[in-house]
Amino acid sequence: MAMTRQQRLAAVRTKAHFPVVIVGAGINGIGTFRDLSLQGVDCLIVDKGDFCSGASAAPSRLIHGGLKYLETGEFRLVAEATLERNRLLRNAGHLVRPLETMVPLFSWLDGIGPTVRRFFRRPARTTSRGAAIIELGLSLYDYLGRRERVMPRHRFWRRQAALQAMPGLDPRLVAAASYYDAWITQPERLGLELVMDAEAANPGSVGLNHVRLVGRDGGRLRFRDELSQEEFDVRPDLVINAGGAWIDRANQAMAVQSRYIGGTKGSHLLLDHPALLRALDGRMLSFATADGRLCLAFPFLDRVLTGSTDLRIDDPDQAACEDAEIDYILAALGAMFPGLPVDRSHIVYTYCGVRPLPRSDAADVGEISRDHSVPIDEPTTERPFPILSLVGGKWTTFRAFAAETADRVLARLGRQRRCSTELEPIGGGRSLPPAGPAQDAWMAEFSTRRGLDRDRAAALVHRYGSRAEAVARFCAAGTDRPLRSLPAYTRREIEFIAQEEQVGTLSDVLLRRTVIAITGRASLGVVQELAEVLSDVLGWDATRLEAEVARTRTELADRHRVELAEQAPTRVTRVAVPT
Repeated sequence: MAMTRQQRLAAVRTKAHFPVVIVGAGINGIGTFRDLSLQGVDCLIVDKGDFCSGASAAPSRLIHGGLKYLETGEFRLVAEATLERNRLLRNAGHLVRPLETMVPLFSWLDGIGPTVRRFFRRPARTTSRGAAIIELGLSLYDYLGRRERVMPRHRFWRRQAALQAMPGLDPRLVAAASYYDAWITQPERLGLELVMDAEAANPGSVGLNHVRLVGRDGGRLRFRDELSQEEFDVRPDLVINAGGAWIDRANQAMAVQSRYIGGTKGSHLLLDHPALLRALDGRMLSFATADGRLCLAFPFLDRVLTGSTDLRIDDPDQAACEDAEIDYILAALGAMFPGLPVDRSHIVYTYCGVRPLPRSDAADVGEISRDHSVPIDEPTTERPFPILSLVGGKWTTFRAFAAETADRVLARLGRQRRCSTELEPIGGGRSLPPAGPAQDAWMAEFSTRRGLDRDRAAALVHRYGSRAEAVARFCAAGTDRPLRSLPAYTRREIEFIAQEEQVGTLSDVLLRRTVIAITGRASLGVVQELAEVLSDVLGWDATRLEAEVARTRTELADRHRVELAEQAPTRVTRVAVPT
């Protein structure tokens, strides 16, 4: 059984000193936490919210090489990202899966001039990319992604074949191209599994969610547990600021003035649109809008995920999907599928995150690099520890960014690297074959061994990977039954999550340990039933239970435009699993 929250806090208070303290438990901070823990370095990682609850919970849910970065000549970044994509398909095959991407083409030669100017870092707006530019880009993309390749190369489609493959697509196209990247079913869960892997590898490392950095007193940092409001001090030898869009604020709390971040926000919509889902037929559509931005739409479980926007924002705490962004995304998608009406009635969930991009004066925010850097604030007389700030980066390259950061930290601590993380499986990806026939066979054997029907076995494996074994054992060890409000989950399964996965709030389960909210299944009945299960496991009294339900309803309404109804609008009774 995992340590309780109280036991974790007590352990940190008793230890009081960590060689490395990481502030911010987004994917870059968590990746570094795992890497350093594997090298035997005791680390503390904290986040004012839940693990992966900021920008790391709000990506396009793609694991991709960054095809568009070729236009600005960022070949190193694309080569790194395609390699890390290939590795994630192997190391986290339970959550990361191949995704064929189709690019509709409406001309043969458009965009050559602007693309050449952008490549040489000259100002230019590319509103349309023709077949010639796309063919060149995809050929280069295949070449840069050749290392540890696990997916097919690109191909071109004639007009008629493209329209047959994706019915309803704008008939004005002249051809289409397709290539492979990947998608991730639950990025928040991948982050959590990295934390658990780190703690298992090094019992001296501790991950704490819902703990805020409130200040510094000399060589000590002061933290506050946001759930109990208790405060405690920790003495670090080195601090890693992985606060993402909040990096400058975290530095300010440590009495360091910095201007590292100039984030942009991106919003996405989840649509319940069966006709559009059928038209996509398992593929992603990547297309240019009238103003030259790239948008996407792809099957996400049994919904359609579409986005995104790219707007400057000053306060990351105010990031939310606005009406103008919804109109923009729906208009862009509607233009691609003129025969398939898409409107607000199809929206079941929205989300928005702030990309932790470096501060830039670029007129076009799309030109700001997605590469990463690690500026360092060296120790001072009053502050005896250095602060390394993790600026930029993208989901796909978190492992490489973490390895680079870990090497810098090890050098400063005078330690040697023990192992590489390049081939290190993540969480439920351990002992699980990659997606395909081998994984299907593993799933069938698991179903037989545990006496589960095939749908239930598939759901557990796609949620937890090889950790489905532990979930199934836990469920079988007591009286289990489907939830009244959502039969796709069982009571014992939710109890397992509450007991083993560092749950602090109701939102942790609804938004990040499961896909209940993002797939539009968060009815009032579901929220109340989940709160009841959590209260039994975590010891909440009636007042805390009511407060959790109220806070969750407010968060869903304010951040995700979800007004809870007694029964969530849905056409299925089971949460679909990826195929």
